[in-house]
Amino acid sequence: MTKKILVLLILAALTSHVFANGQNDVEGGNPQVAVLLPGSVEFFMIQRKGMDEAAEKFGLDLIYSDAEWDAGKQLTQVENFVARGVDAILLCSADNIALMPSIELCQEAGIPLISFTNILGEDPTGDVAGVESFIGINDEYLGSLMGEMAESLLGNEPANIVLIEGTAGTAPQRLRSKAFKEVVAKHSNWEIIYSQSIPGWTKEGALAAVEASLQKGVQIDLISCQWYAAASAAAEAVEEAGLDYDVKITGLEFSKELVPYIKEGKVDMTSNASISNMGYVAVETASKVLNGVKVEKIISIIPEIVSAANVDSVVPEL
Repeated sequence: MTKKILVLLILAALTSHVFANGQNDVEGGNPQVAVLLPGSVEFFMIQRKGMDEAAEKFGLDLIYSDAEWDAGKQLTQVENFVARGVDAILLCSADNIALMPSIELCQEAGIPLISFTNILGEDPTGDVAGVESFIGINDEYLGSLMGEMAESLLGNEPANIVLIEGTAGTAPQRLRSKAFKEVVAKHSNWEIIYSQSIPGWTKEGALAAVEASLQKGVQIDLISCQWYAAASAAAEAVEEAGLDYDVKITGLEFSKELVPYIKEGKVDMTSNASISNMGYVAVETASKVLNGVKVEKIISIIPEIVSAANVDSVVPEL
């Protein structure tokens, strides 16, 4: 056997070994963690900053993927990462039910699965067998928070409500709507007269939906939005419409764009929790799992309400 052929055979054997073991057995190499995001929005750009910071601190290599809000595509991405043999998977599901097969795929391969931001399964706390930990905000809690904002603004007065939802089928859209509607149902003189799910959680989509609701010619008392850009879009649409009555507007999450709207009373309330820190904690949790450290099944992030009363003391990440 020639020296050249021998070298090629050795390289082939090493390459096979590396891919079979997820590229983690090469001396000096960092464990590889796949991070599966449901789509591209600014929220995840901020979250990635915290993830990258934690990865550097804890010596992990992160591999990002974007499902473009397609649950089928994201499940295929899970399959590919499992076949690749990564050391752990961090999953923010595009659909909390459709991605359930991820659990069995990871279990069969012996790859720890951690969910963050968007849950897997039906339990709003994120507690599901086969998932090491969930890091994020309980979306039913956020829906209830939307209801709490509505109650503080509307009291017991009759109210027509417009509900602007995020991408249909995602856990945040489903669970926030469910909990919010439960609060609305407690008030017999409240009615959701218009609701719309916005693909991709875009501001443009929210703006078009609010404009459509205003064109119906029915007085609107509250526009309740499931994310921050929808709230600013609602404020723009209401201002452009030149209504002769007051419309309350609430959102979730906090951004620089919302600051002047809140100060001027054009958006009444929103919520805030550190998005970057959520990403940091998710990667830190993956590091603990890989090092055999016991982690909590649910690591809850609790948001606060932001209004004109405290907007100057809260620093927006978005």
